[in-house]
Amino acid sequence: MTFPPNLTKRWELEGQLFATIGTLDLLSRTYEKGELDPNIFHKQHKNLLTTIVAIRAKLETYQFDLDDFIREEKIDQQYPHGLEKLRITEGTDDNARNRIDYSQIKKLPKIAAEFVANAIEVLDLLRLEAIATVDRILPYLDELHAILTEAHVYGSNHWVTRDIDEWIKWMDRQKPGQLLRQDELKKLELQTARWLSDFRRELANL
Repeated sequence: MTFPPNLTKRWELEGQLFATIGTLDLLSRTYEKGELDPNIFHKQHKNLLTTIVAIRAKLETYQFDLDDFIREEKIDQQYPHGLEKLRITEGTDDNARNRIDYSQIKKLPKIAAEFVANAIEVLDLLRLEAIATVDRILPYLDELHAILTEAHVYGSNHWVTRDIDEWIKWMDRQKPGQLLRQDELKKLELQTARWLSDFRRELANL
């Protein structure tokens, strides 16, 4: 029996999404047990988040429904940690303006996927307060800034670009292994969430 090419491609993408969520779940559980180096975890974590965003963008072509997929594949039962990360890439459920418009991401999948993944990585590091050091956070801020400037997503005078630049300059003046204080953690977490929210809203204009 043969299947229509479009259907076969959709199944392939859904299989990739399922496998990536499962890998993300395993990675998160392994890290929480203290069995994985933080640097290795965050590198792999970011790569998996980027992959998820890119696959989701491709699935938009097939009228993909994420909630149906989660229910049919029992993702919440099999991979609760992976599902939590997946939900973050989708945007907050209580504010439709913050959700990713995947139909727009298809126009610039690499840029959008990398920006979202890097922003989520920053948020993840900030919430793991014990390892929120300048040397771990700064590379992600550098990548966010590079994405916005080199890809001309925003102008150099846009508030998001300027805000990230100010944080980079501030961190450059700190000691590499320095932990961020509580007030610094909360401020950067709020700002990163704002960057991500603004990026999601602006996707339609890119």
